[in-house]
Amino acid sequence: MQLIIPQVEAFQIGLDHSVPKAAKKGQTEELSRKKRRTNRAAVSRSIVGASLEVIQKKRAEKSEVRQAARDAALREIKERQRKVKDDKKVKKAAETKTKVAAPKNAAPKGGKGGKR
Repeated sequence: MQLIIPQVEAFQIGLDHSVPKAAKKGQTEELSRKKRRTNRAAVSRSIVGASLEVIQKKRAEKSEVRQAARDAALREIKERQRKVKDDKKVKKAAETKTKVAAPKNAAPKGGKGGKR
């Protein structure tokens, strides 16, 4: 006697595992889609350092205005640094003038020898 082996097609093999669960008797529950949260519109609020009006005014500024303000601030900082540097130069020059030069004929310390 020959045993007859049924030919199983490839697409049926993948379904075999999921079919029994889906075909259960007495199953009334249907799949429901997950509810997704809707994205809320971004709300602008004031923060500790600035009020809402100030924030909105800065946001509405054009980039040229912002660049001009930045350049002015940089110019001011550079001028301040230059002033400090000039003050140091003047102070140093005044110190060197007031210092008394050491006499040139003073005896040399130690001479040209080594340790012995």
